[in-house]
Amino acid sequence: MIRICLLLFVCALAVFGAARAELERSSLLDAAFQLLEQDNIFQRRYNQLTGAEVQSLFPTGMPYFFGGRPTNLLMSRYPEFAKRDCWESTEYYQAKKVYVYGLDCTGMTTWIWKQCKRPKLPSLGDILNDRRYRKNDLYCGGWNWKFDEKPMPAPEALKDTLRVGDLLITRTRYRHVMVYIGTLRDYGFTAEEVPLLAPYLDYPLVIHCASHPRYGEVIQRYIDEHQDHCWNCLTTDGGVAVSILYVPAEAAPCHEHVQVTDFDYFPIDGGQYPLTIRPTDDVRVYCWYRPE
Repeated sequence: MIRICLLLFVCALAVFGAARAELERSSLLDAAFQLLEQDNIFQRRYNQLTGAEVQSLFPTGMPYFFGGRPTNLLMSRYPEFAKRDCWESTEYYQAKKVYVYGLDCTGMTTWIWKQCKRPKLPSLGDILNDRRYRKNDLYCGGWNWKFDEKPMPAPEALKDTLRVGDLLITRTRYRHVMVYIGTLRDYGFTAEEVPLLAPYLDYPLVIHCASHPRYGEVIQRYIDEHQDHCWNCLTTDGGVAVSILYVPAEAAPCHEHVQVTDFDYFPIDGGQYPLTIRPTDDVRVYCWYRPE
């Protein structure tokens, strides 16, 4: 019996060691996970698996702000949030109304690249429309894609060719950019821990700045507690978060309408974190792109 227990223990260590080998520390992940809320499950597991000691830039995470860029304004009240008026109306944002300042998807990616001292990225429009960048395309296509398509393999096979830091750019009614960070398996998740996600352990995970079901309430609470400088602020509808790609919406146990957005998600980390499914059914153009 003792020998069997020892054998099982050694096998468990071997499996854990293999999981550790899948995830390597990088300056890109260090920077990306600073934008999540403190003790986010992916930040926590990244620290445990790699020995990093990443701390969040802001305890509540980086909020979404339409058109938000990593300018001096972003850190002008650090460690509190700055605020500013929105210059353009969208489905959620209203021009000339004041919001807690943060980043949008491009701003988030730009900030990460600056922290890593990597070359400046082309604009999303250039990546999608300029022939000069075709050599960097891994997979691309869509119903109105302008160039030769490079069909994507099955979602669970993407892990074999994608690298941490590869970008997924999509166009629906608007452009969006997401950064590939690995898979659930890379972060130590197992079928026993997340049984509903068992079929999707090898599906791609991305970090991005977008609508998210937790941020509105969290940032509203921040506004209520900081009326000295947020008295006229409106809350946001999103922020920096981790999502999973290509999972059918009907597979998620939770479906929620928050503010102006419908969300499908898996509650993980004891129900504390909503791992959202990033919808792809309305994507007109997609491009997996590897920056130089």
